Amino acid sequence: MGDKQKAHIVIFAEGDTDKVFFDALLNYYRKNSQKPICSCEVRNLQGVSRYTSKVSGKLTNEICPNARKKGMEVKAVCCSYDTDVFEFSERPVVDWNKVKREVKRIGIKEFCQIRVESMMEDWLLEDLQGLCSFLKLNSVPTIIGKNGHAKIQQLFRKANKVYLKGQSVKTFLDKLDIRLIRDKRIKALSELELLLNVELKNKP
Repeated sequence: MGDKQKAHIVIFAEGDTDKVFFDALLNYYRKNSQKPICSCEVRNLQGVSRYTSKVSGKLTNEICPNARKKGMEVKAVCCSYDTDVFEFSERPVVDWNKVKREVKRIGIKEFCQIRVESMMEDWLLEDLQGLCSFLKLNSVPTIIGKNGHAKIQQLFRKANKVYLKGQSVKTFLDKLDIRLIRDKRIKALSELELLLNVELKNKP
């Protein structure tokens, strides 16, 4: 990387809900990190089909050329994925070694995976109190469901609302405690924070 080129990081998200969350997380980092974080953007791949070719195409044709025009160089690629897509598949949905090789072939040195267990809705439910407050529920109910998506759907129904992936998240994410979610999912986010140069003040 040239002396005048600033580092740029790309997060690939597999869907709308994940993109909305990671955009919000980056804004939180920018506002609260004790040190300036690296330049970063989130790209939505709209699913895991043709994963490697979509990542390669976006990097080669759009992201890397645009970064160079701004005096930056892509130094890292982070791939976020909901683990539920992979847990019950007999064959790997995505060959991560192939993705990593392709990223390195393009000339990007760092590659990391962000495991969202089991799906982004499970992360959002870490601030159940905040979600209930948004829905104007007087108390935090007991919710059951086969996964986070089913649980949030049930929660919305209790408030006579309909939960739509991606679209609904935009309406309530700013009401949630991002730091709380981050702290509970730090294991999955630690490598990303290291790449971004994030340094958050410890809570008292």
